[in-house]
Amino acid sequence: MLSILRPQKLELEAIYLGLLSAWRIKLLSRVEYPLKADVLALLEALGLTVSPVLRVAENGTRVTHWTFGAEPRLVEQYRREYEGTAIAGQLPAVVRAEGRYFGYPPCCVEAFIREPYAPNGLTAEEQGLLFHYACPGCRETSRLIPLYQAALAEARDLHKTMFRARRRHTVRGNAAASVPYPA
Repeated sequence: MLSILRPQKLELEAIYLGLLSAWRIKLLSRVEYPLKADVLALLEALGLTVSPVLRVAENGTRVTHWTFGAEPRLVEQYRREYEGTAIAGQLPAVVRAEGRYFGYPPCCVEAFIREPYAPNGLTAEEQGLLFHYACPGCRETSRLIPLYQAALAEARDLHKTMFRARRRHTVRGNAAASVPYPA
């Protein structure tokens, strides 16, 4: 996963996940951080249904997750199932359900339940492309890696274009206008 808690990296990750979902490599995708209006608009322009899902953390904090996918029915099903529910840990039933929703290979889901983060033979770069932990010797994951690489390259291009467009729309010399969107 790309997440290094910097806003630009998080935006890139959301666009990357959006492409994986738009290309139907992943059934659904989810981010657990706020998204700017232009990122939400891009996800919708990719043909994705985007839905906020309110969840409750262990400490009682209400958290909004953004869920998106190419199948509106599946996005709505996920929202109905998880809206207002507590965020559970690594319970096998939760891992399996999320694996199905987010398109993780079933062999990887079961391996993760048995032995989380077992050595899998992937390079750090290959594993870093994924949003699931690959099982040792996974054939399905090895077929996914080139698709993920192509989606990441496209996401970087889209993100760069979006960033340039934001810079063009800021008013230079005006500190109040130099932030294009509310935080």
